[in-house]
Amino acid sequence: HMLWMLDEYETICNGRYPNMITGKPVGLGGSLGRKEATGYGVVYVLGNMLREMGIPLESTTASLQGFGNVAEYVARKYTELGGKIIAVSCWNQADAKAYTFRMKSGCDIQQLGGIKDSFGSIDKGKAIELGYEVLPGEEWIKQDVDILIPGALENQITPEVFPDISSMVRIICEAANGPTTPDCDALIRERGITLLPDFLCNAGGVTCSYFEQVQCSMNYFWDIAEVFEKLEYCMTKAFRAVYKLAAEKNLYMRDAAYIIAVSRVADAVKQRGWA
Repeated sequence: HMLWMLDEYETICNGRYPNMITGKPVGLGGSLGRKEATGYGVVYVLGNMLREMGIPLESTTASLQGFGNVAEYVARKYTELGGKIIAVSCWNQADAKAYTFRMKSGCDIQQLGGIKDSFGSIDKGKAIELGYEVLPGEEWIKQDVDILIPGALENQITPEVFPDISSMVRIICEAANGPTTPDCDALIRERGITLLPDFLCNAGGVTCSYFEQVQCSMNYFWDIAEVFEKLEYCMTKAFRAVYKLAAEKNLYMRDAAYIIAVSRVADAVKQRGWA
């Protein structure tokens, strides 16, 4: 679709403008790493937070909602770095309901990736054969883990379900857009759970889109290792700005992120003379 729109634009303008739109196929102006970028970006932010808390990532456990493009690559990078995913919840297309697949010894993410369909649905029968417990979809949030990673739907962490969150949980890492309702933020802060807000955590995808535009402008394309190196740098830089403000002003991480974002826009508007 993105390539079709680029073709139409170039036809109308009678020229070549490969940086006009992003999300193009690799080999036709797209960037390597785009598929993994959002999920990997989440883990880069999470890893930085754990370092600030003095917690080795490889000693942590997590429960994950979702197994689509974002959540699967969160799981792949997190387990690659030594973390353990205890449970994965995802939608089952055939049954039109969600299930949680639990393996207390740790899910084999590559194995689960091999038995999912194009919708991100894990094959229930094959999962049972591999030894996974199959629980109701909402069970992901009740697991005794260090980290909850909502990586699928909005409005999943609400005051109604918040009491179900284990006292072991230390971090909520928002890989999805808007997974926590605003009226739940106060409860999270009161419990002392660290929240990593969505528009910080999942900015890896749009960051890689920016990389695509840069590469098209230069007509010079990076290999995948360079893309991930630059992605980790950008996500770490963003995290440090938010964390520093939150620590200095004793702010909730979401509030600190909003203050930085709004301030940058406001400063740009003033510099342009618009206000």
